Amino acid sequence: MKSVKNANNGIDFEKTIRQYLQQGMGKLESDLTGTREAIRLIAIEKTKEFMREADKGLSKEERDYLSAIIVASMYQSFCYGYGIGKIEGSTNNKIFL
Repeated sequence: MKSVKNANNGIDFEKTIRQYLQQGMGKLESDLTGTREAIRLIAIEKTKEFMREADKGLSKEERDYLSAIIVASMYQSFCYGYGIGKIEGSTNNKIFL
């Protein structure tokens, strides 16, 4: 019986975290334009830093692609942080992934 209860809690957690991830992305896309711009600028700077450290030149298309990968990763990290913060706030428990 205990394993069924834990399975239900796991399913509830997954549904909740997915909902909060979607909320985080929605906020990032609509309300947090400054954050989006900051992420974009950081990605451009990280791309330049990569080129300096690797001592490798990249074409414009390659630079844009690398920046897009960095932006997507930062968006995902933001959304997970938003979702975990919402869960911790509603449960008063620390969440570890």
